[in-house]
Amino acid sequence: MCKKSLTLAITAALGLVLAAPGLQAASSSLSATVTRVLVTNDGTYGGCMVGLSVNPAAMLATCGNNYVSFGCSNVNGDQISAYRMLDQAQLALAAKKNVNVVFSDATKYNGYCLATRIDVY
Repeated sequence: MCKKSLTLAITAALGLVLAAPGLQAASSSLSATVTRVLVTNDGTYGGCMVGLSVNPAAMLATCGNNYVSFGCSNVNGDQISAYRMLDQAQLALAAKKNVNVVFSDATKYNGYCLATRIDVY
């Protein structure tokens, strides 16, 4: 193989690797019960997060185990929505209701994925 062909082959292979879906942000959802609520005042874990009975990492391997963050520390820019989602999680915990949580690995706090929606049912 000539040097030019080898360079083109390497460039094409590198393009395929960089365009691989695993390198892009992904999202998933799960149905579970809320098992714990965590709130911090130092911004750790995004300021607030919840433990779930179903492991988010089982749905999206790039997420941390058992928890999702709501981003209450305002790093992501929507503190009001974050606290509203935390309120819903607390309601679900107190009422022993199920939740559906949508989360993404586009933003992570200490390795835990950010929840973008929570439905209580």
